[in-house]
Amino acid sequence: MRKRGQTKGIFCIEGLWDPDLRLSSTVRPLMELLRLNESIDYIHREYATREEFEFYLSKWTQKSYDAYPILYVAGHGKEGGIEMGSGVYSIDAMADLLASKCANRLIMFSSCSTMNISKQKLQLVLDKTGALAVCGYRVDVDWLRSTAFELLLLARMQDNEFSGRGIEAILHQAEEIAKSFGDLEFRMVTIKDVK
Repeated sequence: MRKRGQTKGIFCIEGLWDPDLRLSSTVRPLMELLRLNESIDYIHREYATREEFEFYLSKWTQKSYDAYPILYVAGHGKEGGIEMGSGVYSIDAMADLLASKCANRLIMFSSCSTMNISKQKLQLVLDKTGALAVCGYRVDVDWLRSTAFELLLLARMQDNEFSGRGIEAILHQAEEIAKSFGDLEFRMVTIKDVK
């Protein structure tokens, strides 16, 4: 078990999984498992609207949340974006909002198909935001298998510093873990791909 304060916290913003509010699917138990077993602090907030989503993105970039360098966006996805109500919030719009505010931070999409866009577009997101990496899935994924993969990956991200050098080690670890979850078509693009 890691010591609290020596970990990279997770800033999780989660969309509505189902329009029926009686259903309560959530990634919160994943966050709690990481906190209890790996001492990884987290913040978990839910969004239902574009305004709420943007509010939490803006909060994440504030200095008071530097201890939470992993942005974990959970929700339904489409190619190049996150589903929000009847529309899609593009990662281009997200990059505009986060422009030059993501140094030593990582963006992780826990959503179907969001990363099924060109590498050049993802490189532009990294270039604009200054993030170390952006990652997620190219295809529609099984919720339970992707959650198991993310549990392993988020825990392993703690093993390396969040820097240009450390992100390469994290990429290597992600690729190793992903071998057992090939059907998920996980993809990570790092700042090394931008240069």
